[in-house]
Amino acid sequence: MPKLYMLIGVPGSGKSTWIKNNVDIFKDAMIASTDNLIELAAKVNNKTYDQVFKEAIGSAEKAMYEMVMGAVKDDMNIIWDQTNLNRKNRAKKLIMIPDHYEKIAIFFSTPDDLDQRLANRPGKTIPYHVMKSMLSSLEYPQHDEGFDVIYDVITFNNRMEMYKELM
Repeated sequence: MPKLYMLIGVPGSGKSTWIKNNVDIFKDAMIASTDNLIELAAKVNNKTYDQVFKEAIGSAEKAMYEMVMGAVKDDMNIIWDQTNLNRKNRAKKLIMIPDHYEKIAIFFSTPDDLDQRLANRPGKTIPYHVMKSMLSSLEYPQHDEGFDVIYDVITFNNRMEMYKELM
């Protein structure tokens, strides 16, 4: 059964880092991320994320959704690496995923050192008012949204460590 892993958390909460740290587990999954596509556009144009964001976000969104639809067609596992902050936002994405997928929400708590983490991303800034809005709209995922399983990232990591030991 293919799986959707929907990562949920504000920028700087560790979602993309978590994927990089678990690449061996998810090597066969398609990663749905506008950030990855925008970062590629920045690199190709020798610019920063901030410099290309406004012109690249539209095409990045379109390409990401096309990639998701291709992954669904091929029954691939999908990791949705965006903020996915609230029910309304998640519903727009979950509707794209067929019923035979196991839908797993992985929640990333807002870290105490968020300001420091965000400051350590040169060329990739989020205006204060945008970040404040994101923090206020963050909602913990619920089963009635369509998730089969809900983890907080710490619980998921502990489960994966036990799984690796059994292999």
